[in-house]
Parts: sequence; C-alpha cells; structure tokens
Amino acid sequence: MVAGNRSALSGRRVLELADESGTYCGKLLADMGADVIKVERPGGDSGRWIPPFLAGIAGADRSLHFLYMNTSKRGITLDINRPESRPLLRSLALSADIVLETLPVGRLDDLGIGYASLSAEKPEIVVTSITGFGQTGPHAGWKSSDLVAGATGGPLHVIGEADDPPVALAGEQQFLMASTCAAASSMIALLAARRTGRGQHVDISLQETTLAVSHISGVGKWLDDGIIPRRVGTGLTASVPSGAYKCQDGRVYLMVNRPAHWKALAQWIHEETGNEEVLDPLFEGPSSKRIEYRELLDLFISDLTALHTVDEVFHEGQRRHIAFTPLRTTEDSARDPHLLSRNYFVDVDHPTVGTLSYPGAPFRPEATPWAISRPAPRVGEHNAEVLGGELCMAQETLQALGESGVI
Repeated sequence: MVAGNRSALSGRRVLELADESGTYCGKLLADMGADVIKVERPGGDSGRWIPPFLAGIAGADRSLHFLYMNTSKRGITLDINRPESRPLLRSLALSADIVLETLPVGRLDDLGIGYASLSAEKPEIVVTSITGFGQTGPHAGWKSSDLVAGATGGPLHVIGEADDPPVALAGEQQFLMASTCAAASSMIALLAARRTGRGQHVDISLQETTLAVSHISGVGKWLDDGIIPRRVGTGLTASVPSGAYKCQDGRVYLMVNRPAHWKALAQWIHEETGNEEVLDPLFEGPSSKRIEYRELLDLFISDLTALHTVDEVFHEGQRRHIAFTPLRTTEDSARDPHLLSRNYFVDVDHPTVGTLSYPGAPFRPEATPWAISRPAPRVGEHNAEVLGGELCMAQETLQALGESGVI
C-alpha cells in the first residue's frame, strides 16, 4: 500500500485548496506519489458530510465519498479568509510545485497567492485552477456546480425521455472529468517547467471539459454527420441502436457505432430469432442511417436479449465484438469476477473507521506504480507535522492560532 520512491510524482508537493469539483485531481496526484497537502477550514470541509456514510452513520470521518477522494493526502486546517493566515498560506504555496484550487476567479490574487505573484518569486510554480467557466470570458464570474456543468456542457440535453424532466449524470461525472483533465494538464505543465524553468497557470473550465470529453453532447456528431442529438430514453442519437435492454435477470447496455458492429448484431438476432427483416441492407452503414428505424430495431434487439441472462448476452456479445455491458449495482461491481481477478480493489486501514475495500488504480503505469500510501486525513491531522515541523512554527504559535480559530 505504500507508494515508495518509484512513484511518478515522488518528491513533488501539491497544495490543495479545492472543494469536491477538484478533490479528485488531488487524489490522482497523491496516489501517483505527490505529497498533497489538503487545506480545510477549521473543523473540516463540507466534503466530509457528503453521503453516503459508512453504516449510514454520519460523521466527519464516515463519508465514503470523502474517504475515497482523499486517499494518500495529508490534511491541515487553516481559515484562509482570516488576515492572520496570509503569511502562512503564502509559505505553503511557495513550498509547493503545484497549487490546486477551485476558488472563485480572482480569489487567489486577493489572498496574495495568485499565479503572477507566486511565479515572480518562484518561476517554476504551476497553479491549476478549476472553475465553472474558466478564468476569462463573459461567464468567468458565474457560479457553477456539477449539475450546471452538465446542463451547460450538453449531457442534460441528450439524456432521458423526451417528455420527462432533464436527467443528470450520476456520480458527479463533470467534476471527475474536469479533475482528470486538470491532473493530466498539471503534469504536462510540471514537465514543461522542468525543461524550461517556467511554470504555467492551468485554466480548467467545467463547461469546456464536459463539452470536450463527452461525445454524447452533440458537437462531434454534428461535425461528423450533421446530426443534432435529441433525448431518446436510455439510448443515444450518437449511437444507433443503443440503450438498456431487458434480459431474463436484469439489463444490459448496448452501443452500436460501426457498420461491422451492426452487421454482427443483425446476424446474431437472425440466428436466434429467425428474424429476416433485420438483415435488410437498408439498416447497414453508419448510425445516421438507422436513426429513423430506432424503435423497430429496439424491438428486434429486445427479442434477442429476452432469450438470455445478462451474463450470456455480455459474454456472447464480447465474442462477436459487440459492445454489450451489464448494468450492475454497486454490490454486483464489488463481486465482478473480472475486477476481482485483476485485484482491482485494495484494502485501506483508517484509524477511525478501520479497514475498508476501496476502488483501486484507474490506470497502472508499469515503471512508476500507482498506490494508496495513506488513508484520508482526519481533521487537522497533520497540522503539527506540516506547520510546526516543516514550516518551523513554534508550538506556542500553533497553539495561539488554534485558540483564535485560524487553524
């Protein structure tokens, strides 16, 4: 469970001033070996109270979201809004290779740790900012959220039944996509800084990231095929046929994009159900040719999936190179034979809640292994270690800051 000296970001420090829109970025960097110092307000950030909670019991160390999103980090408390905290905050920032932040545009400058100010003293520093609409432009000052990013970035426009209210993507996917992009961009900026001696201000927009990474939002399909995606239930305009289909014991999800994939599926339907119509050349070619026949094709596919269990459709679909995947519950995923055989889940021991099984590596670099080096920090767990030991603050000063509510 210990990252060791071979980690990709060993020896690098990240100062994290991030809410849930950027905390996954910090986790990615921390699990790759960076020393990520998470700054929370005194008493702990609101992220500690995001459900679900372990055994359904709320507590500062019992949020499963917080426990997962903050592995491998050290944690300190600091009220960055207090003037007394400014010199300490600047010292922390200048000790870092990366400052990761999700504050409103311009707030870093107000705190005395904007990119221009820090880079004047430490030219190689990287500041990575995640905001709703970026650092510049007419919407830079607008507030955002995962839901707002899903609406302005496109997914809410194309998900769900046409006559129903909008449907949000589950699991804060806009935050996750932006954090992933921020982590990758930060490492690129670090590499450039090592080569040139100059850091960068990495500007990540939730809206722009959502537009860029989600093919379902419509821009790519419009450019490729002149198609404007619409809401078509569980399916996608960008992939026809697609959607969730009933099996004997659950549902599978299907996406057909390439002409060869459709031909393979049509042949399978014909073999199992005797359907001759499905082989009509009228349905062949790219997805755009099948859009007007979507409802009919859904019936053909449902006739096939109704004959089988989820696993039968999944594995036979794999054999035929057709993109079927089971729709699994969290409990099903924890028991998934493939994930278990890959040793995907890892045990992490936390001093308050004990040992839990966590989702493991999102990727596995061979030369610089990924690892969870420590559990999520308790509130202010590393105040003495970081502020007293590494920034050399006297014990009396730390005590005074604590009594005054600064830390």
